[in-house]
Amino acid sequence: MTTDQLITINLSAILIATTFTSNQKVIKWGGLVIAVATTACAIFNCGGAV
Repeated sequence: MTTDQLITINLSAILIATTFTSNQKVIKWGGLVIAVATTACAIFNCGGAV
């Protein structure tokens, strides 16, 4: 796992922490979906970077 992947995962965790307590469902679940997709792409190298 590279430093870029770890940074991406940490930023995704921050996104979840700041949006999950929102009363607006679109922000709450949107943040979760974006964080999961971003983390998956970081782990499985969806961007194609080496």
